[in-house]
Amino acid sequence: MQSSTLPIIIQDYPCGSGKTSKMLEGFKLSSKYLVVVPYLSEVLRVLERSKGVLFKQPIAKGSSSGRKTDNLEELLISGENIVTTHKLYGSIVKMARQGLLKDYEIIIDEVPEVCKSVASKSKYSIRHFYIDKGFVDIQGNGLVLPTEKWRQYIDIVSDTLDPRIFSYAETGCLYLIGEHMFIWVMPKELLTAGRSVTIMTYKSQGSMLLSYLQKLNCPHVVQSDPEGEGAFRKSARSLIELRDIPSIRRLELSYSGQERGKSRSSYYSKVSSALKNLKGRSLKTVPTDEILITCKKDLWFKHGSNDPAPGAPSSFSKGSKMFNANWIANTTRGTNDYSRCSTLIYLYDQHINPLIGHWLNESSRSFNDAYALTELIQWVWRSRIRNGEPIVLYLPSPRMRAIFSDWLEGDDLIGLPEAQLAA
Repeated sequence: MQSSTLPIIIQDYPCGSGKTSKMLEGFKLSSKYLVVVPYLSEVLRVLERSKGVLFKQPIAKGSSSGRKTDNLEELLISGENIVTTHKLYGSIVKMARQGLLKDYEIIIDEVPEVCKSVASKSKYSIRHFYIDKGFVDIQGNGLVLPTEKWRQYIDIVSDTLDPRIFSYAETGCLYLIGEHMFIWVMPKELLTAGRSVTIMTYKSQGSMLLSYLQKLNCPHVVQSDPEGEGAFRKSARSLIELRDIPSIRRLELSYSGQERGKSRSSYYSKVSSALKNLKGRSLKTVPTDEILITCKKDLWFKHGSNDPAPGAPSSFSKGSKMFNANWIANTTRGTNDYSRCSTLIYLYDQHINPLIGHWLNESSRSFNDAYALTELIQWVWRSRIRNGEPIVLYLPSPRMRAIFSDWLEGDDLIGLPEAQLAA
């Protein structure tokens, strides 16, 4: 496999600065491109608006069993210009190792997911069922590899041993961190196997991507525009009205706090009541379709990720009068589908998973705050502010409000003292 010797280029420019438009207008017939975008809607945008270069997207051909990954491999072998999603790109490790990306200029719109939790198991389960029974080998760095025994008995033990763990381990992308969490890690090849790699984002400082590149000792260059950054913040100050939700400011709104709270009616009823009061008073004249909201998904939809259909409200949304608002994940990036939204409710106190942070060698409060800020900014800019229109942003978490306020005023990561954050 031939890998690029060039550093990864990170184009770190503010949301709405025209990164994507410049990309669409800058393609050259003399080059081959693999463009990776967050969503299918953005795939269509590249197909329709790219100038001078014809792109193809992977499709599932033939029967229902046809896979997009198969077609993507065919397109790579044929040397076509390709546009695909982050999700599909993360599945082509084998193709990267075979050298099929070596001639491509790879452009990734928004930071790719470089690390995610796959499964948490008990210490006993991992030791007894996976290691002692001879189904996995755990390397010194935590890398998890399936044994020949697991390959032989994969179908027989699938009701006991998680098939997802096998699938990730088979590609050499699985690690055990701590004593109970399996994580998937993007293989280095997906970031180095092209002729060049360019990643377009904003606030890369605080992203897991930058920390991962540093952990890998992978050469990279961050391109930025301090003058444009200042103008961006100034514009944001004029367009954002920041509000509190006093009745829930003392609630634990971290992921783990919401997980613990969902079993207590006193916890989730406070949120539901607060939202109901907002809708009946301050937001009485705001169409529900213009409201953007986030929280832990299974606290908004009864069946969590499996059934986000109307008619299935969960603990936070039930009785809130806001169930038909636009719920999106707190880590949403790179979509324009919610650019009509004028009112935003961010029911999170954002933290990186501490085990993942430790694995990335990032355990400081400053990094955690930087991570929270970059995720919040990306989420906020899904709204109509990206069109230069004013918004109202509700941030009930004192910590998130302090971090965001300091950023708006020009400070990078100055939050409240620990004692005040706990108040």
